[in-house]
This record gives sequence, C-alpha cells and structure tokens, in this order.
Amino acid sequence: MGSAEEDLLVQYRRLEHELDRMFAELAGGGRPPRAAGMRAMADVWLADDPPRVVVQLDVAGVNPQAISVELEDDLLVVRGKRRRPTGERRVYQHAEIEWGRFERRLRVGAPVDVDAATADYDRGMLTITLPLAPRRGPETVRVNVRGDA
Repeated sequence: MGSAEEDLLVQYRRLEHELDRMFAELAGGGRPPRAAGMRAMADVWLADDPPRVVVQLDVAGVNPQAISVELEDDLLVVRGKRRRPTGERRVYQHAEIEWGRFERRLRVGAPVDVDAATADYDRGMLTITLPLAPRRGPETVRVNVRGDA
C-alpha cells in the first residue's frame, strides 16, 4: 500500500471514530452500540537496515501479560483486553475510553523470520518487529519422469 493510500486509510479511521462519537452523543451519551470492545489502533510500516516489518499498536492501559501475539503465514493476530477499573462507582459525564477485549488482524504482506520476531511494550505502545525472511533465489528441482515412449 502506498503512502497516499495509507494516509487515506488513517483519515478514514479518524472520520469513522469521530462519527461514532457524534452518534453516541446524539443518542444521549455513552458509547456507540457497535463498540462492544476496545479497538487497538495500529500503524504498520516497512523499515530498512535490517529489512523488517514494524507494527505498532496503541494499547494503553492493557496489561502486557494479557496480550497475545500470533503469526500464521502472513497474518498477524494481536489479542488482549483492557479491564475496566473496579472499585468506586462512576457516573460518567463524558466517556470515550474503550474497554474490553480487542483483536487486530493485520496482513504482513511479506515472508518474515518468525523465530527472530519480537514484541515490546513501552508506555502503552506495543511494537512488534518482524524481520523479513531472506529471499530465496530461483530453485531448480529435478523431477523423474516415468512412462513409456
């Protein structure tokens, strides 16, 4: 995906979030009906030296031990849960923070070295680094042909 397409996607997601917020306010406050869980916003980019795919997710308030990161083929799946604070009863005047479970499925778009992949959590940001797998050159495979002439 090119830079212009990425910018459009970011703008679309911001607009979608703003429309959800506006409809929630029109309905008397609270959260939009479709927001049953948390949506972890993500940035994905290709970096050089060494070549790698970097995925960064905003997961502020999520316990790092409650985050699961899996890679199957070129599909990265990140799951977790931001728990609602317990204790005092709250009567909200304004509520935008999303609570609950989340799951993000992101296509990596390139073969990666799964054994060298890392995930680091720092100040609410989860950064997943997926080193690109070495490119394989063309291979010649000899196949025995059976049959009668």
